[in-house]
Amino acid sequence: MNSHKTHYLAFSLLTLMVNCSDNSERTHTKESSLNINSEANHNLTQVGFSELAHNKDLTWSSFDNPSKDGWDSENFANEAQDQLSVITAIIKDNDGIKGIDLATDKVSFTTVRPESLDLIYSDKTFQVHRQNAKALTINKGKELFLKHLSNTKISESEEIQVKFKIIDVELSRNEFKTTQLFSLSFLTRESITDERSVWEITWKRNQKEELKISSLEVRDYERTVRNSSNKLFSDCTESIFSGNASYKEQLTKGVNEWLEQLPAYAMLNRFGTPGMAIGDINGDGLEDLYLCQEPGIPNKLFLQNKNGTLKDSSKEWKVDWIEDSRSALLVDLDNDGDRDLVVAMYGNIVIASNEGNKTRYEIVDVIPIGESTSSLSAADYDLDGKLDIYVCCYAPNKSSDAAAIQTIGATARRFVYHDDNNGPENFLLKNETDSAKTISFRNVTNETGINTNNRRWSFAASWEDFDIDGDPDLYVANDYGRNNLYRNDGGTFKDVAAELGVEDSASGMSVTWADYDLDGRQDLYVSNMFSAAGSRITSQKEFKPDADLGTRKRFRRFIRGNTLFRNTAKGFIDTSESAGVTMGRWAWGSRFVDLNNDGWQDLVVANGYLSAADNGTGDL
Repeated sequence: MNSHKTHYLAFSLLTLMVNCSDNSERTHTKESSLNINSEANHNLTQVGFSELAHNKDLTWSSFDNPSKDGWDSENFANEAQDQLSVITAIIKDNDGIKGIDLATDKVSFTTVRPESLDLIYSDKTFQVHRQNAKALTINKGKELFLKHLSNTKISESEEIQVKFKIIDVELSRNEFKTTQLFSLSFLTRESITDERSVWEITWKRNQKEELKISSLEVRDYERTVRNSSNKLFSDCTESIFSGNASYKEQLTKGVNEWLEQLPAYAMLNRFGTPGMAIGDINGDGLEDLYLCQEPGIPNKLFLQNKNGTLKDSSKEWKVDWIEDSRSALLVDLDNDGDRDLVVAMYGNIVIASNEGNKTRYEIVDVIPIGESTSSLSAADYDLDGKLDIYVCCYAPNKSSDAAAIQTIGATARRFVYHDDNNGPENFLLKNETDSAKTISFRNVTNETGINTNNRRWSFAASWEDFDIDGDPDLYVANDYGRNNLYRNDGGTFKDVAAELGVEDSASGMSVTWADYDLDGRQDLYVSNMFSAAGSRITSQKEFKPDADLGTRKRFRRFIRGNTLFRNTAKGFIDTSESAGVTMGRWAWGSRFVDLNNDGWQDLVVANGYLSAADNGTGDL
């Protein structure tokens, strides 16, 4: 067994990946942003989003119609998805009769739920089995096929979730092939079971042009079972917040509701991604919580009570600012033993001093910065004993100016999705707090060589001494372009991402470091976006037919998902696929953390947007 292997525990908005070692040895999507050179894409550009929104006669389906714009692979994928929905109904209802027209009479197939499995992880909470290398039995016949799809235990469970995502389509004259990711989760009184596999399906049409499954092969099957009596997490949001009026009045409302009432002038407002910070600000040994908010909504500071509940102390501590806030830090800037507050706002960095764990913060500096700040990170880059601050910025300035032409790419007519360089400048702020504890910072971005000539729509950055030379280096995750790894050479920086093979141009959203293989070197995990539609489209000859192979390859890379770089004595190695950690859907953030206290770093991935159809009830 590979001791570096990880696996998925849940298929939900929060993805958990446990780093396994046995006892013996120790996703609204950006898919539409792909420039697919189709007539639909051209027409949409000509009409514009505003006209589409105000013209009742225009619909998305009039643009996004594969049967009319020449995308045969997408047209077929839609047709195949309809048949896969029949399989979903069979699994949920244990009714094979529903699939009477699903497959050919002589359909051949491997077992949908293989019985020959290897136990690769087990503790009091989880048991994880994977498909082993033994050859699967080939079965034949439609009646047996439908029987294999049905399962009484699953259909009678309390809750069932089934999902197919078609990631590849191959078209030929007489038959068609699709590759799809299959996810099944079901809940019983005793356990929660999560099953994942890859299905390779061959389809044929009969004389009536009806689509039928002629063969099915299941591979990469994994089953995770969690004991219902042993909970890993419990949702305590309401119990710890509900004692505050602001919980119901402010925090329980979604970003869409606020954006209909408040001014939204930065590109990031539409994403709904204001940040937070945790730290003990009043010296009582309990962690407190600071929440950034959208423009016009007061930021919140919650102090933790001894019973674990939270008290809204925003006004008392004078930090209920209503400016558009993206990120915050609770760190000791003046080395006086308490945590000061740094908040990235629209156009400014606000620094507030914590004067001896009193009952308020005092603003000591407001540093003008680019408009679209996205995140903050702190480290003592020059080893002078004081924490410095790196500021990521996302969109170009003047994003609030309706008359300004905002483009992503070199010119207004070119969309350089995979290698953009017209984003805003990021900033490195050096801490020059004096002996009298007077907090001050100086912009040293240019003199340190960090961020030079790299303007790539940055989302997040994280410091770590990857080369074990005693000073912190910096990795920056960028949305529209290559990521950066700035090596710290005694206080000046050099971007070595290309040299070390960690540029990972794939819509970088976040970055986290940890020694996941316990070899003494810090490894790197980058959150990106997985795209099933992108996987299908970029493999077709119609996609960017005039582009060179390198460009097409880079677009293919965009759709794969998250990346795990293992730091070795010979450099970084991409172990994402062998470790099984690429699938994080639209992964906004991730963090290495030892969830089960076994000494191995696991992964938590936060993802969204929701993209299910609106059923009219407000529920997805």
